Amino acid sequence: MENWSKASKLNYPLRFTLEDFVETLDGGQAFTWHKMPDKHGFAEAFEGFFSDIAARIFLSESGEVFASFPCCADSKNSGARLVEYLDGYRDYESLRAELPFRSDKIIEQSLKARPTLRILKQTPREALISFICSSSKRIVQIKQCVGLLAQNLGEPISGGVFSAIPTIEAIDEAPLEVIKSCKLGFRADYLKKSARKILTDKFDIDSLPQMPYEDAKKYLLSLSGIGEKVADCILLFGAAKFEAFPVDTWIKKAMCDMYNLSDPNEIRRFARSHFGKYGGYAQQLIFAKARNNKSK
Repeated sequence: MENWSKASKLNYPLRFTLEDFVETLDGGQAFTWHKMPDKHGFAEAFEGFFSDIAARIFLSESGEVFASFPCCADSKNSGARLVEYLDGYRDYESLRAELPFRSDKIIEQSLKARPTLRILKQTPREALISFICSSSKRIVQIKQCVGLLAQNLGEPISGGVFSAIPTIEAIDEAPLEVIKSCKLGFRADYLKKSARKILTDKFDIDSLPQMPYEDAKKYLLSLSGIGEKVADCILLFGAAKFEAFPVDTWIKKAMCDMYNLSDPNEIRRFARSHFGKYGGYAQQLIFAKARNNKSK
């Protein structure tokens, strides 16, 4: 039987609107969170894991974040790490003020519609493995792939509820057929080849956040199954490179509709000059706006 601690408010104040809470955890940044059918009296609830920590994350009606962890876990340390994972220590008010909302009505409207949207702070390894799995797949399918990889190749997390996303070494050592059994299809070969190259190069994947953006992206592009879009996703969601501007099908269409741009390279150049060092955050605002419009 699962044993979880009582949900308690995070020590560091964090607030979300309901829409932004869902978009942050379930909008394609990460693939380890699932909505809980029993919300335990909260407005919304997710269960999942990050790094080596299992968690249940709740949003109160007033927008405050509460969390519960397996009873055998260190709740104080887990809570502090959850705040960091939610990028709670970053000044988003100042970040949002850097965007060109005064001259760009689309960004102005998007900022008003998404006042509390955040960028998750995953580890580079989590992001790299997850986004290699993401090619030509929907979010629900990516979650299934990532979950099976963790279950089959990852180390159990405290409480035994989940297993962590596997290490690069575990992927390298695993038979290709085992990886394919995680519903990866052709992506299994990409994952194996990328793991082998990282180890052969003796490249420290955790060094990505400290590397200049262009250098980090150049290395990622040398790996199998990683193109411009996947590289930028890894850098934005796994290395806090806010200048990264991933261009997928959603964003390409949105940028065409909103800014009359269609070529991915042109879009990336425009993003660098127009949105500046926080282009990745602008991308998430535009992505959320496009998905919201599509759902109506």
